[in-house]
Amino acid sequence: MDQLNIQEIMKLMSEEFAESKIKLGDFSDFGNEMGYIIGTILQNPSINQDQIDDFIIGFKHGVSLTNGTHF
Repeated sequence: MDQLNIQEIMKLMSEEFAESKIKLGDFSDFGNEMGYIIGTILQNPSINQDQIDDFIIGFKHGVSLTNGTHF
């Protein structure tokens, strides 16, 4: 599994989100913006499908820890 400097990525994401022009939208708009920002930050080399799948699994797990669906 690839190791990432998560603190650095989160710092860069925070900076990019602060510059975003999108103010209102639905979850797909938010997901698109997040995907675009992450894809821009991690473009050398670009993210492959396995890494995208790992991110989605991690996202679902994190949400499940907060909304009572984790088991």
